Amino acid sequence: MANKGINIKVSKDKLVTALEEKLSEVHSNQALYEAGVETHKDNWKNYEEAIKKIALKNLDSVTDVTQSRWQSDDDFTVFEIKVKIDNTKLPTEPKEPTPPYKGGRGYGRNYVSNDYDDIVADITNAIRMLRLSDEEVISTATYASVAKYL
Repeated sequence: MANKGINIKVSKDKLVTALEEKLSEVHSNQALYEAGVETHKDNWKNYEEAIKKIALKNLDSVTDVTQSRWQSDDDFTVFEIKVKIDNTKLPTEPKEPTPPYKGGRGYGRNYVSNDYDDIVADITNAIRMLRLSDEEVISTATYASVAKYL
């Protein structure tokens, strides 16, 4: 018994609306990520400052001092100081936010880009093409090409 393909018709307006909602979601996810990256930079600076203060308070536990010959010149000399500090005294390291759109999935014909710019371009082009269409309903093949974004 052979399987029959499903043949559905989707309203063009409903599909355009769904794609516009998805595009808005993609933009907001990227904006949240970029804001998270900026927050992480600030948190990381604060973390480094806290580590410096802790290290300076624990100079009695210096384990090694090394002169850096590569960064020295006539005006200054750089020394690297290793300080052994108990982990319980250290602040928690800020976690970097995970990018929502990164890399790709699949291989060959099944490759789907998961890059922010590619997703925005694909959805925008799909919306533009659907708006140019005179048809009121969309065929299964057309729907299948944009369904991966919904």
